[in-house]
Amino acid sequence: MEDSEAFRAAVRAHAAAILNGKASPYDAALEIWGLATREWPRDDGDEACISLHLIWGALTDWVELRPAETDQAETRMITAAREWLTIEGDRDAEARYFDRWIYDVLGYERPAPPQT
Repeated sequence: MEDSEAFRAAVRAHAAAILNGKASPYDAALEIWGLATREWPRDDGDEACISLHLIWGALTDWVELRPAETDQAETRMITAAREWLTIEGDRDAEARYFDRWIYDVLGYERPAPPQT
């Protein structure tokens, strides 16, 4: 993809498909992860791609690595999609969304603060 707006539009479409039942949460999540993996926007320093890659990669991995927990993982996917569609475009709200999902919900280790 040439720009972040096209990337974001594709992510919105997949997130909406999760919520309106046009795609299974896992299938749409896999599509979002794939977009974030393959389609790095080049135009404006949009950080959403890398953060969405981490979030949706962890959610799809959850299904693949612990299939007995698929219902729980898909419930989280629905929540992540709903929240994303609510805040997408508000860069401050996006930063809070990424921070909460990456570190608090999914448990990635927070980077150490810079040493002074």
